[in-house]
Amino acid sequence: MSSVTCQGCSASWDAALVPCCPRCLVAAWMATERFVRPKHDPAELPGRSERYRSVLTQDFVARQHSYLEYAATHGTWYYDTFYEMYVHLTPSPLGRSPGVGIPPGKVMPEHALDSLLIVEADSASEAHAFAVDATQHAAQVQAGEFEELNGCAAPGCDNLSVPGGAHCVTHTTHEAPGGP
Repeated sequence: MSSVTCQGCSASWDAALVPCCPRCLVAAWMATERFVRPKHDPAELPGRSERYRSVLTQDFVARQHSYLEYAATHGTWYYDTFYEMYVHLTPSPLGRSPGVGIPPGKVMPEHALDSLLIVEADSASEAHAFAVDATQHAAQVQAGEFEELNGCAAPGCDNLSVPGGAHCVTHTTHEAPGGP
């Protein structure tokens, strides 16, 4: 374990498993306007779209803080090589399905989705959430569309690098929403 203490909120966490302060990360996500975008909002159902989309569950919306607390400590950070952004994936947050999928042209969901994906997860103003299928995401990782965060570049350090940096919170001045 590589325990780090946040300079902002004094929380401690294992930086070998989580690159930035989970408490500060949750606060940043909760403060993001439009964290749940209209096309992913269950309040917008029924609603037709010509493209496939996912909709978060009412439970996610009602218990968003609990879901995000769980995600911040149990999820995995990736770099999306196509959209060139950092994303955060949490399979079965709180042991639940966070959303459902709606095929193109349909107005109601037809299948459950088992993972929560937060895109632009390191942005204090653009982070937003939707549901995805873990098996499909794993295939995308295998195909190189997503890359897991690297470890810190400092010699002998086992911590994860902060999103957008080569070093961990201990060895960098870069500050992500949950950092140092």
